Amino acid sequence: MPSAEATESHRLAEKRPGLLARMWQLWSRLVFGAVPTVIALVMLGLVLREALNDPIEVTPLSVPASFSAQGLTPEVMAARLLDAIDGTALQTLAETLHRPAAELENSTPDLNLPIVGLSLHALASLTRKLLGWHERRLTGEVTETGGMLHLRLRLSGQGAIADVSVPVRDGADRLLSLAAPQVWRVVSPRLYAWHIALLEADESETRERLMTLRRRARDPEVQATLTYLIARSLIRGGQAEEGLAMMDTLVAERPGYSAGHYGRAQALLALQRPEEALAAHQTGLALDPESAWAHLVAAALLRQAGQYDAALTAARRAQELDDDDRPGLIEESHVLRAMSRHADAAAHARRALTLDPNHAPALVALGEALLRLEEAEAALAVFDQALREVPNLGVAQHGRDAALAALGRASAAPAATAQPVSVPPPR
Repeated sequence: MPSAEATESHRLAEKRPGLLARMWQLWSRLVFGAVPTVIALVMLGLVLREALNDPIEVTPLSVPASFSAQGLTPEVMAARLLDAIDGTALQTLAETLHRPAAELENSTPDLNLPIVGLSLHALASLTRKLLGWHERRLTGEVTETGGMLHLRLRLSGQGAIADVSVPVRDGADRLLSLAAPQVWRVVSPRLYAWHIALLEADESETRERLMTLRRRARDPEVQATLTYLIARSLIRGGQAEEGLAMMDTLVAERPGYSAGHYGRAQALLALQRPEEALAAHQTGLALDPESAWAHLVAAALLRQAGQYDAALTAARRAQELDDDDRPGLIEESHVLRAMSRHADAAAHARRALTLDPNHAPALVALGEALLRLEEAEAALAVFDQALREVPNLGVAQHGRDAALAALGRASAAPAATAQPVSVPPPR
């Protein structure tokens, strides 16, 4: 007959599987019951976040009957307009070597085409309608009269924001490309200001357009960007004293705005005050450490101050931060030449030319290195090619004159029909 202890042990062993089973059932009920709730909450959060983004819907454009016959339906034209708007933004945002990295962060609102059926955009749009929230729609029409195409765009709450025309022969895409920047003028004035500043236009014309925008601007950030760009244009146009005065005011009003410090550095450098320029630039760099442009300018300032090792570090950092290695390689070539490492300087210029054989600044950097290597004939050919690419490039003309002087020849205009110089690969 089993003892009382053995009987109790047997009874507990029989109960244990039942206890584990009940614990598993309880855990399963909790987990599997909560999963649908968690999924629903996540989806609700995504829809609300999309609804709060305040996107702009690009609706189908009204078009002439002749457009539809060519496949340019209202939906296709809306899609092409969105492509043109995105293209303008990408072109401006891709230019990272002439502006601070933080300058255009979060400056582009979401623009999208309405999607038929169940989608995050559609659910967000339905949510905004149910809650009575304001919706922004971009609408418009294309018309054809008198051999001209006209496009007018409207943004809900803003009225007409673009009204452009082109000859019929230029086509629809040209029409859309003219309208696209006008959209940014309204929905992202800072992006539009940089778009204007980066156009290859006369500096006085650029300043006039920027000043017109600043008179209408109300947002402090937009005003700061426009002030910086106007002062920058003054500096580039040879009015460094006026530009410095504007930058000083900007820095006093907004000490945390990195572009103002960079602008002061540009003005001080133009006024032949490199040490002060470097100090101003370092202040800006501390506020904007991930800007390829800032490191490139730092390299030039350090080079002029004779701090060559630090200049090399800055030039290399610029290359790390930007997809376009050419400017960093060219500045590195200039630093190496200042260190009397002329062969290395030529090699870095050649590396830039392997990326773009017709890049005039790289050609100039190579020509200057070749002059130091006493290869005046080769330098002359390189400077001639640079002048064919950019006929009014002053540094190329000065380099050409120096090469002719080294060869004992009189200065003359470069031959327009000469063949491009063959640049060997870097060693």
